[in-house]
Amino acid sequence: MNYETFLETVRELLQAQLGPEHHLEIHKVPKNNGVMLDGISDHHPSSPLAPTVYLNSYYSQYDHGEMTLEEICEDILRIFLNHPTPDGICAEDFSDIQKMRPLIMMKLIHSESNQALLKDTPHIPYLDLSIVFYISLERSEHGQLTILIRQEYLRQWNMDQYDLLRLAMENTPLAYPAEIHSMSHILMGVAKDHLNTDYDDESLRDLLEDDEAASSLYVLTNSSGIYGAACMLYRKILKNFADLLNRDLIIIPSSVHEVLLAPLELGIDLNELNHIISVINQSEVSQEDRLSNHVYQYNRLSDDISIPAF
Repeated sequence: MNYETFLETVRELLQAQLGPEHHLEIHKVPKNNGVMLDGISDHHPSSPLAPTVYLNSYYSQYDHGEMTLEEICEDILRIFLNHPTPDGICAEDFSDIQKMRPLIMMKLIHSESNQALLKDTPHIPYLDLSIVFYISLERSEHGQLTILIRQEYLRQWNMDQYDLLRLAMENTPLAYPAEIHSMSHILMGVAKDHLNTDYDDESLRDLLEDDEAASSLYVLTNSSGIYGAACMLYRKILKNFADLLNRDLIIIPSSVHEVLLAPLELGIDLNELNHIISVINQSEVSQEDRLSNHVYQYNRLSDDISIPAF
Protein backbone atom coordinates (compact mmCIF):
# COMPACT_ATOMS: atom_id res chain seq x y z
CA MET A 1 0.00 0.00 0.00
CA ASN A 2 1.47 3.38 -0.97
CA TYR A 3 1.63 6.29 1.44
CA GLU A 4 -1.35 8.29 0.15
CA THR A 5 -3.59 5.21 0.18
CA PHE A 6 -2.40 4.45 3.72
CA LEU A 7 -3.38 7.94 4.93
CA GLU A 8 -6.89 7.72 3.50
CA THR A 9 -7.40 4.14 4.71
CA VAL A 10 -6.47 5.10 8.27
CA ARG A 11 -8.84 8.07 8.13
CA GLU A 12 -11.73 5.93 6.89
CA LEU A 13 -11.18 3.22 9.51
CA LEU A 14 -11.01 5.75 12.34
CA GLN A 15 -14.04 7.63 11.04
CA ALA A 16 -16.08 4.41 11.10
CA GLN A 17 -15.07 3.76 14.73
CA LEU A 18 -15.61 7.32 16.01
CA GLY A 19 -18.91 7.96 14.26
CA PRO A 20 -20.37 10.85 12.24
CA GLU A 21 -20.22 13.41 15.10
CA HIS A 22 -16.43 13.42 14.66
CA HIS A 23 -14.86 15.00 11.59
CA LEU A 24 -11.43 13.57 10.79
CA GLU A 25 -9.12 15.63 8.61
CA ILE A 26 -5.65 14.88 7.25
CA HIS A 27 -3.45 17.90 6.72
CA LYS A 28 0.20 18.89 6.52
CA VAL A 29 1.68 20.48 9.64
CA PRO A 30 4.87 22.58 9.49
CA LYS A 31 7.25 21.70 12.31
CA ASN A 32 10.66 22.92 13.40
CA ASN A 33 13.45 23.27 10.81
CA GLY A 34 11.18 22.98 7.79
CA VAL A 35 9.93 19.50 8.65
CA MET A 36 6.44 18.83 7.26
CA LEU A 37 4.39 16.07 8.86
CA ASP A 38 1.03 14.58 7.91
CA GLY A 39 -1.36 14.82 10.83
CA ILE A 40 -4.85 13.49 11.35
CA SER A 41 -7.06 15.78 13.46
CA ASP A 42 -10.27 14.95 15.30
CA HIS A 43 -12.77 17.81 15.13
CA HIS A 44 -15.71 17.50 17.50
CA PRO A 45 -18.44 20.09 18.19
CA SER A 46 -17.96 19.78 21.95
CA SER A 47 -14.26 20.69 21.85
CA PRO A 48 -12.52 23.94 20.82
CA LEU A 49 -9.38 21.95 20.07
CA ALA A 50 -8.68 19.33 17.42
CA PRO A 51 -6.06 16.88 18.73
CA THR A 52 -3.60 15.85 16.01
CA VAL A 53 -1.67 12.60 15.63
CA TYR A 54 1.18 12.44 13.11
CA LEU A 55 1.07 9.51 10.69
CA ASN A 56 4.53 9.52 9.11
CA SER A 57 6.15 7.20 11.65
CA TYR A 58 3.09 4.93 11.65
CA TYR A 59 3.49 4.37 7.91
CA SER A 60 7.13 3.45 8.39
CA GLN A 61 6.14 0.86 11.00
CA TYR A 62 3.37 -0.45 8.72
CA ASP A 63 5.69 -0.59 5.72
CA HIS A 64 8.27 -2.58 7.70
CA GLY A 65 5.66 -5.01 9.01
CA GLU A 66 6.01 -3.79 12.60
CA MET A 67 2.35 -2.75 13.02
CA THR A 68 -0.86 -3.72 11.28
CA LEU A 69 -3.51 -1.21 10.20
CA GLU A 70 -5.74 -2.40 13.03
CA GLU A 71 -2.99 -1.87 15.61
CA ILE A 72 -2.25 1.60 14.24
CA CYS A 73 -5.90 2.63 14.40
CA GLU A 74 -6.24 1.27 17.94
CA ASP A 75 -3.21 3.28 19.00
CA ILE A 76 -4.47 6.53 17.42
CA LEU A 77 -7.96 6.00 18.83
CA ARG A 78 -6.47 5.54 22.30
CA ILE A 79 -4.59 8.84 21.93
CA PHE A 80 -7.73 10.70 20.82
CA LEU A 81 -9.86 9.31 23.64
CA ASN A 82 -7.21 9.74 26.36
CA HIS A 83 -6.46 13.37 25.54
CA PRO A 84 -9.70 15.29 25.94
CA THR A 85 -9.83 19.08 26.03
CA PRO A 86 -8.43 20.33 29.36
CA ASP A 87 -11.11 21.14 31.92
CA GLY A 88 -12.40 24.69 31.81
CA ILE A 89 -11.13 25.50 28.29
CA CYS A 90 -13.63 26.69 25.70
CA ALA A 91 -13.27 28.30 22.28
CA GLU A 92 -13.88 31.83 23.57
CA ASP A 93 -10.96 31.54 26.01
CA PHE A 94 -8.38 31.73 23.23
CA SER A 95 -9.44 35.27 22.33
CA ASP A 96 -9.38 36.37 25.99
CA ILE A 97 -5.83 37.53 26.74
CA GLN A 98 -6.53 37.65 30.48
CA LYS A 99 -7.14 33.88 30.48
CA MET A 100 -4.23 33.15 28.16
CA ARG A 101 -1.72 35.47 29.85
CA PRO A 102 -0.37 32.95 32.43
CA LEU A 103 -0.16 30.19 29.77
CA ILE A 104 2.21 32.01 27.37
CA MET A 105 5.66 30.36 27.22
CA MET A 106 8.74 30.59 24.98
CA LYS A 107 11.12 28.30 23.12
CA LEU A 108 14.15 28.68 20.86
CA ILE A 109 14.41 27.62 17.21
CA HIS A 110 16.97 28.19 14.45
CA SER A 111 16.04 31.24 12.36
CA GLU A 112 17.42 30.35 8.92
CA SER A 113 15.98 26.83 9.05
CA ASN A 114 12.50 28.18 9.90
CA GLN A 115 12.02 31.10 7.53
CA ALA A 116 8.66 29.85 6.24
CA LEU A 117 7.33 29.18 9.75
CA LEU A 118 8.48 32.56 11.06
CA LYS A 119 6.58 34.50 8.38
CA ASP A 120 3.33 33.92 10.26
CA THR A 121 4.77 33.46 13.76
CA PRO A 122 5.52 36.30 16.20
CA HIS A 123 9.17 36.03 17.16
CA ILE A 124 12.16 37.86 18.60
CA PRO A 125 15.50 37.40 16.76
CA TYR A 126 18.26 36.26 19.11
CA LEU A 127 21.71 35.80 17.56
CA ASP A 128 21.06 33.26 14.76
CA LEU A 129 18.07 31.89 16.68
CA SER A 130 14.51 33.07 17.21
CA ILE A 131 12.40 33.15 20.35
CA VAL A 132 8.89 31.94 19.52
CA PHE A 133 5.92 31.60 21.83
CA TYR A 134 3.32 28.97 22.62
CA ILE A 135 0.32 28.40 24.84
CA SER A 136 0.90 25.62 27.36
CA LEU A 137 -2.49 24.02 28.01
CA GLU A 138 -1.75 20.76 29.77
CA ARG A 139 1.10 18.57 30.98
CA SER A 140 0.99 14.92 32.01
CA GLU A 141 3.15 11.80 32.04
CA HIS A 142 2.10 11.28 28.38
CA GLY A 143 3.46 14.64 27.19
CA GLN A 144 2.08 18.14 26.92
CA LEU A 145 -0.60 19.96 24.95
CA THR A 146 0.67 23.19 23.37
CA ILE A 147 -0.41 25.63 20.67
CA LEU A 148 2.13 27.71 18.74
CA ILE A 149 1.14 31.38 18.83
CA ARG A 150 0.53 32.75 15.33
CA GLN A 151 0.01 36.33 14.20
CA GLU A 152 -3.78 35.95 14.30
CA TYR A 153 -3.63 35.63 18.09
CA LEU A 154 -1.72 38.90 18.41
CA ARG A 155 -4.37 40.67 16.39
CA GLN A 156 -7.11 39.29 18.65
CA TRP A 157 -5.18 40.23 21.78
CA ASN A 158 -4.03 43.64 20.49
CA MET A 159 -0.45 42.80 21.46
CA ASP A 160 2.97 42.63 19.81
CA GLN A 161 5.86 40.18 20.12
CA TYR A 162 7.53 42.24 22.85
CA ASP A 163 4.43 41.91 25.01
CA LEU A 164 4.68 38.15 24.50
CA LEU A 165 8.36 38.23 25.47
CA ARG A 166 7.64 40.00 28.75
CA LEU A 167 4.97 37.46 29.64
CA ALA A 168 7.03 34.46 28.56
CA MET A 169 10.13 35.62 30.45
CA GLU A 170 8.00 35.71 33.58
CA ASN A 171 5.92 32.57 33.00
CA THR A 172 8.36 30.06 31.54
CA PRO A 173 10.90 29.88 34.40
CA LEU A 174 8.03 29.40 36.86
CA ALA A 175 6.21 26.72 34.87
CA TYR A 176 9.38 25.02 33.57
CA PRO A 177 12.19 25.62 36.13
CA ALA A 178 15.74 25.20 34.90
CA GLU A 179 17.81 22.20 35.92
CA ILE A 180 21.57 21.75 35.58
CA HIS A 181 23.07 18.30 36.00
CA SER A 182 26.59 17.07 35.45
CA MET A 183 27.02 14.66 32.56
CA SER A 184 28.47 12.17 35.04
CA HIS A 185 25.23 12.32 37.05
CA ILE A 186 23.13 11.72 33.93
CA LEU A 187 25.29 8.83 32.73
CA MET A 188 25.00 7.18 36.12
CA GLY A 189 21.23 7.45 35.89
CA VAL A 190 21.22 5.89 32.43
CA ALA A 191 23.48 3.08 33.61
CA LYS A 192 21.29 2.40 36.64
CA ASP A 193 18.21 2.12 34.39
CA HIS A 194 19.85 -0.31 31.96
CA LEU A 195 22.35 -2.40 33.93
CA ASN A 196 19.91 -3.62 36.58
CA THR A 197 21.71 -6.19 38.79
CA ASP A 198 25.03 -5.48 37.05
CA TYR A 199 24.95 -1.86 38.28
CA ASP A 200 27.84 -1.03 40.63
CA ASP A 201 27.44 2.51 41.98
CA GLU A 202 30.92 2.88 43.45
CA SER A 203 32.83 1.50 40.46
CA LEU A 204 30.84 3.55 37.95
CA ARG A 205 31.24 6.72 40.03
CA ASP A 206 35.03 6.22 40.12
CA LEU A 207 35.11 5.61 36.37
CA LEU A 208 33.10 8.71 35.50
CA GLU A 209 35.02 10.95 37.87
CA ASP A 210 38.20 9.90 36.06
CA ASP A 211 36.60 10.76 32.70
CA GLU A 212 37.64 14.39 32.17
CA ALA A 213 35.11 14.99 29.36
CA ALA A 214 32.16 13.70 31.37
CA SER A 215 33.15 15.48 34.57
CA SER A 216 33.46 18.91 32.90
CA LEU A 217 30.19 18.80 30.93
CA TYR A 218 26.81 19.86 32.31
CA VAL A 219 23.30 19.58 30.87
CA LEU A 220 20.99 22.59 31.07
CA THR A 221 17.32 21.84 30.47
CA ASN A 222 13.99 22.37 32.22
CA SER A 223 11.95 20.22 34.58
CA SER A 224 9.92 18.68 31.73
CA GLY A 225 12.86 18.09 29.38
CA ILE A 226 10.85 19.71 26.55
CA TYR A 227 12.05 22.93 24.85
CA GLY A 228 14.68 23.19 27.58
CA ALA A 229 17.21 25.07 25.42
CA ALA A 230 15.21 28.22 26.26
CA CYS A 231 16.63 27.98 29.79
CA MET A 232 19.74 29.76 28.52
CA LEU A 233 17.52 32.88 28.34
CA TYR A 234 16.40 32.67 31.97
CA ARG A 235 17.64 35.56 34.07
CA LYS A 236 20.76 34.78 36.14
CA ILE A 237 20.85 31.07 35.30
CA LEU A 238 24.08 31.26 33.28
CA LYS A 239 25.51 34.08 35.41
CA ASN A 240 25.17 32.12 38.63
CA PHE A 241 26.56 28.93 37.12
CA ALA A 242 29.54 30.70 35.51
CA ASP A 243 30.32 32.44 38.80
CA LEU A 244 30.16 29.09 40.57
CA LEU A 245 32.75 27.66 38.14
CA ASN A 246 34.68 30.97 38.04
CA ARG A 247 34.81 30.62 34.24
CA ASP A 248 33.14 31.86 31.11
CA LEU A 249 31.06 29.15 29.45
CA ILE A 250 30.87 27.31 26.17
CA ILE A 251 27.25 26.50 25.25
CA ILE A 252 26.83 23.45 23.02
CA PRO A 253 23.38 23.32 21.34
CA SER A 254 22.48 19.69 21.88
CA SER A 255 18.87 20.17 20.70
CA VAL A 256 15.85 22.43 21.15
CA HIS A 257 15.29 20.50 24.39
CA GLU A 258 18.66 20.99 26.08
CA VAL A 259 22.11 22.54 25.81
CA LEU A 260 25.45 21.41 27.20
CA LEU A 261 27.58 23.75 29.29
CA ALA A 262 31.33 23.56 29.73
CA PRO A 263 33.87 25.94 31.27
CA LEU A 264 35.78 27.89 28.62
CA GLU A 265 39.41 26.84 28.77
CA LEU A 266 42.41 28.27 26.96
CA GLY A 267 43.42 26.33 23.90
CA ILE A 268 40.01 24.79 23.20
CA ASP A 269 39.53 24.31 19.44
CA LEU A 270 36.09 25.79 18.75
CA ASN A 271 36.28 24.96 15.03
CA GLU A 272 36.77 21.30 15.84
CA LEU A 273 33.95 21.46 18.35
CA ASN A 274 31.66 22.96 15.69
CA HIS A 275 32.56 20.12 13.34
CA ILE A 276 31.66 17.57 16.01
CA ILE A 277 28.31 19.30 16.65
CA SER A 278 27.49 19.29 12.95
CA VAL A 279 28.33 15.59 12.60
CA ILE A 280 26.26 14.65 15.67
CA ASN A 281 23.30 16.71 14.43
CA GLN A 282 23.34 14.90 11.10
CA SER A 283 23.74 11.41 12.51
CA GLU A 284 22.09 11.41 15.96
CA VAL A 285 19.59 14.28 16.26
CA SER A 286 16.29 14.29 14.37
CA GLN A 287 15.90 17.21 11.99
CA GLU A 288 12.93 18.51 13.97
CA ASP A 289 14.96 18.69 17.21
CA ARG A 290 18.10 20.41 15.88
CA LEU A 291 18.91 23.85 17.25
CA SER A 292 22.23 24.95 15.73
CA ASN A 293 25.48 23.63 14.26
CA HIS A 294 27.90 25.76 16.29
CA VAL A 295 28.80 26.70 19.84
CA TYR A 296 27.90 29.86 21.71
CA GLN A 297 29.95 31.63 24.35
CA TYR A 298 28.74 33.13 27.62
CA ASN A 299 30.78 36.01 29.10
CA ARG A 300 30.11 36.33 32.80
CA LEU A 301 31.45 39.90 33.10
CA SER A 302 29.16 41.31 30.40
CA ASP A 303 26.45 38.73 31.18
CA ASP A 304 25.71 38.00 27.54
CA ILE A 305 25.81 35.22 24.98
CA SER A 306 27.62 35.59 21.67
CA ILE A 307 28.72 33.56 18.67
CA PRO A 308 32.52 33.27 18.89
CA ALA A 309 34.57 34.57 15.98
CA PHE A 310 36.22 31.67 14.17
